[in-house]
Amino acid sequence: MTYEEFLEKVERSYDDHSFEWRYGQTLMNVLSEIWPDKYRQLTYTYNDCFYDDRMIEKTKTILKNEWIDFNVNNPKTTL
Repeated sequence: MTYEEFLEKVERSYDDHSFEWRYGQTLMNVLSEIWPDKYRQLTYTYNDCFYDDRMIEKTKTILKNEWIDFNVNNPKTTL
C-alpha cells in the first residue's frame, strides 16, 4: 500500500463516519488497522492527531516520511 492509498482509505472512512468522528480520529483509526506499530508509537505523543485536529499535518508528515518503512515490512498489504 502506498502512502497515497492510505490517505484515500482515510478519506473513504471519514466519509463513512464524518458525523461520528473528526478527521484526526479517522486518520488514527485507519492507521491502527493498517500499521499498528506506528499507531502505538504516535499515540499519546505531540504527534497524535486523534484528540487534536491541529496535529493532522504533523502526523501526516511523519507518516509520509516513514511510509517506506511500512512498505518494506508489509510488502503484501493492500486496500
